[in-house]
Amino acid sequence: MKFRSVLCVIAAAMLLFCSCGQEIQKPVEASKDPEPDLPPVREPYPVSFDGESFDSAPATVISLSPALTEIVFGLGEQDRLIGVSDYCDYPDAAKEIEKIGSPANPDVDKIISLAPELLLIQSPIAATDLLAVKKAGIRVLSLDPPTSFAGLCEIYIKLAMVFKGAVDSQAAAEELLSGLDSQMNDAAKMLVNKSFAVVEDVADGGLMLSPGGTLTSNIFSVFGINICEGREDYFVSDGELEYIAPDVVFFASDVGRDRVREVFPDAQLISFDLERFERPTVRIAEVIADCCAELS
Repeated sequence: MKFRSVLCVIAAAMLLFCSCGQEIQKPVEASKDPEPDLPPVREPYPVSFDGESFDSAPATVISLSPALTEIVFGLGEQDRLIGVSDYCDYPDAAKEIEKIGSPANPDVDKIISLAPELLLIQSPIAATDLLAVKKAGIRVLSLDPPTSFAGLCEIYIKLAMVFKGAVDSQAAAEELLSGLDSQMNDAAKMLVNKSFAVVEDVADGGLMLSPGGTLTSNIFSVFGINICEGREDYFVSDGELEYIAPDVVFFASDVGRDRVREVFPDAQLISFDLERFERPTVRIAEVIADCCAELS
């Protein structure tokens, strides 16, 4: 079982990011009556992780990632957002924020004209665009898409640190992640332990199956073992599919059930919303809850 409670993940992450904040010791003064020892006062900033350091929360932010935009809203910091990508449409209030183009091809001139203190990205943008943004004095924070439950938790932790500081970030991250953590715990307690495959798309002469090392594979591993764990490629040919016989097949809802049934006639088929993993946030809990209902 690969699942670790979010509390364990956050505790490990906070130890990893132990340089966050500063402890201010009260100066010792000469006195006839010694004062009781007081605990050090922890300052919220600076916070540091992955070679990045923030001395304060950014006042203005542009997000080119739908997932990161959703997390900023979850943290209650949406008033700092002055621009988002065209694909940032959740929650509904994100639709009202000025649009900056696609995540991979943003309107760099507009970004520079808006002059945010921080630009959040997950998809890489052109090197020339990145250089232009940085030359304009705009700070860029790139957070890679997560490939595991722990990685998703760390993104929440890092953004909580940026916006909430070292003092309040842990509580903020725990609150946001509690629902997903609870759902993953419920799934783990079912002790399903099935072999499974994850069908993400249909391809000529085969299917696209999630290999090991992906977020879908890691999250669904709460139910057992990915039959494609040792693979690196997504494409699995029809010839190879003849030798794959999982107990359960999780398939993207826009993939035809008939095609999946044709390939896996004896497996239990469960559809899921692949977009939850393409723009991963705590709403993955909804997918896990539906799968638990199907598997119970």
